[in-house]
Amino acid sequence: MSLNELIPELGALSHADKYQLVQIILQQLAEEEGIALQEQPTTAEVFDPQAYFGVTQHGRQELEYNLKAMR
Repeated sequence: MSLNELIPELGALSHADKYQLVQIILQQLAEEEGIALQEQPTTAEVFDPQAYFGVTQHGRQELEYNLKAMR
């Protein structure tokens, strides 16, 4: 199959399918060139802003006390 035949077919793909196709092609090229690719994590970690910013570490009174002390 030539590029002239493929391009109209590729235009009909969804954005997600196009990204997946690009990933597959890049992976095949890397394997042919002997380049090791970084593995992508299969599951994303859930971001917990309260734990990240330490909100669960301090009570409201302690935060108010620190704010007053800063003034």
